[in-house]
Amino acid sequence: MTGRLPHYRYLLLGAFAVAGVIFVISPLAIVVLNSFSSVAYNVFPPEGYSVRWYENLAQQSAFYLAAVRSVLLALSATVVSLVIGTLAAYSIVRYRPRWSDLIKGFLLSPIVLPNIVLGVAVFMFFIRTGLYGTYFSLVVTHVVVVLPLVIAVLTAALANYDWTLQEAAMDLGAGPIRTFLRVTMPQISISMIISGVFAFITSFDQVETTLFLVRPGANTLPIEMFLYLQKWQDPTIAALSTVLIVFAFLIVSVLSLAMRNRGLPLAVLRQDKEKSE
Repeated sequence: MTGRLPHYRYLLLGAFAVAGVIFVISPLAIVVLNSFSSVAYNVFPPEGYSVRWYENLAQQSAFYLAAVRSVLLALSATVVSLVIGTLAAYSIVRYRPRWSDLIKGFLLSPIVLPNIVLGVAVFMFFIRTGLYGTYFSLVVTHVVVVLPLVIAVLTAALANYDWTLQEAAMDLGAGPIRTFLRVTMPQISISMIISGVFAFITSFDQVETTLFLVRPGANTLPIEMFLYLQKWQDPTIAALSTVLIVFAFLIVSVLSLAMRNRGLPLAVLRQDKEKSE
């Protein structure tokens, strides 16, 4: 019946949703407002407003170099984890080996392991193997951290996949690799993009594991921010955090638009074909 008040359960659900949004947004809003503070210490609400800390941020060359290292490291870890995670999730879901649950639990185990413990463990391992301080050790460690995220998302996507499409393609003469690339991957591409974004953000934001492996002069951006806070307590880090928030928002917005318009070219072709007929 129109005009009828919603049930109290829907009101409670809406209230909880609004409270959750406020709980998530409030810390970000405080950081953004603090980045425009006019004083050289962190206080909320700010006593005045200025862009002096963005000007100070622009003069910190160490942050630029560290950001490049973080992006390259996160991209490397994301690509490797996507390749390994896709193959692992496909094998677990498609072929269901005898110990599939045990294998999946092993691959997802780094999620329940505290990062600080993992950081100490990989530090001792790479010291003994002579690989400490190398780029390879950083990539391997970040892959171990983000791989469970990729596997968790892709196994869920493949669990709902219609395997008859793959069987039909192979019946028509397509080989296993071509079938996977032309049939299976397009069906799970959105899940791959989502897991890739999660992996990139997680790798980019790693502090605990990276702290044990980087050498002086080769710090990533989170480590450089951590070291800056040990020397200075001004809102420069708040300004940098605001820039990272805006950057993350732009990435998510672009990906959302790309996935929304994914079927647009096909729709346009169909319309043109109908008009020509």
